Amino acid sequence: MKHIKRIVMVLIWLIIWQIASVMTGLELLLASPVTVLRTLAGMLVTRQFYGILYLSVMHIMSGMLAGCLIGICAGILSARFDFLKEWLGIAVQLMKSLPVAAFIILVLMWWGSKNVTFIISAMVVIPMITTGVKEGIDNTDNKQIELARVYDMTAFNTFRYVYLTGVYPYITAQLKVAAGMCFKAGISAEIIGLVTGTIGTQMYYAKIYLLSAELFSWSIVVIVVSLVIEKCIIWLAKMLY
Repeated sequence: MKHIKRIVMVLIWLIIWQIASVMTGLELLLASPVTVLRTLAGMLVTRQFYGILYLSVMHIMSGMLAGCLIGICAGILSARFDFLKEWLGIAVQLMKSLPVAAFIILVLMWWGSKNVTFIISAMVVIPMITTGVKEGIDNTDNKQIELARVYDMTAFNTFRYVYLTGVYPYITAQLKVAAGMCFKAGISAEIIGLVTGTIGTQMYYAKIYLLSAELFSWSIVVIVVSLVIEKCIIWLAKMLY
């Protein structure tokens, strides 16, 4: 029943989209759903499409992985040492507060467009994972920690059965948000930095030449890939847990 309701809602939005496209009468400004689907189908049978998709996904996912590793380390250190908690907290707050566009411009000034997607994707993820790990450790049941000490559990088993159990709900909640944010920030970095052979650059050129069908098609690709990767990350986190 839930899936049927969602399909109906999607169909209603497609009808509204079609009506708006007909009312404007300009495919250049607002392509119809049929035109977009036809354009997307044409893109899917080209080799260039998969090369562009691969490059963007690899840059964004490698940045996300690096951000997760740095965030986990920063979260553990913040929970363990008060001094580092305050010191790293300033950096985390800056990453949360400053607009992503400001970071993109700085990265372009310092390192150029080649690494901008990787760095921005990592910077978006770091504060989320750091916060999740720190909160998970801080909220771990002290009774379980004392019980582990009483039974002389090894550090590895204490981490596995006590701390990991406490951190898991917090970090999975952050990962769900991080996956979507990471893709939006990564594509934004590609658009501003005009990274060669990426989705962001294709979207920029579609905007320049008023190719709304291509712009909508790439937007659909980003949404679908982002959702698929989010589900895969959550599934992988459950398997590792």
